[in-house]
Amino acid sequence: MKKLFLFIALFVTCNGLFAQTVLINKGDQYAGVKLALGSIGGASMGFIGSYEMGLQENIGVGGSIAYSGYSESIGVGEWSYSNILVLVTGTYHADLLKVEKLDTWGALNIGYNVASASWTWNTPSNFPDPTVSVGGFVVGLSANARYMLSEQWYATAGVGFGLGILNIGIDYKL
Repeated sequence: MKKLFLFIALFVTCNGLFAQTVLINKGDQYAGVKLALGSIGGASMGFIGSYEMGLQENIGVGGSIAYSGYSESIGVGEWSYSNILVLVTGTYHADLLKVEKLDTWGALNIGYNVASASWTWNTPSNFPDPTVSVGGFVVGLSANARYMLSEQWYATAGVGFGLGILNIGIDYKL
């Protein structure tokens, strides 16, 4: 309960500090694709599809689906791993850097990670190829920016929680 109260107090304080400029309006919609760098486990990258809609001035809601996978050889076989994240996102847009074409925001991401690992033998074997599926509830915060390239195209970047440590991509304003 203390954490919830602290979060609400911080949100109200930030709302008063940064609400001077409207960065997203009610009904604004963005769809985008991103490349996740520094992805989960040994993966070097992942791919993200995202959507955001403005609920009111500077507050939005959205979602994303992300995929990352990789394989590694170990002696007599190979492990293959995959992660699929399905996230719902709440956003708060704040004009932190005061750059005319730049939209900055923080996001709270809540969702589910569908992960799997499978083994394949390099040589014929009497042993079965094991596959393990796991999943779990995930929650995290991220800091993001969207730079206007034209009236409808935006370059985006984000750090923090997600499929990768750094996400870069492009958004299209619908």
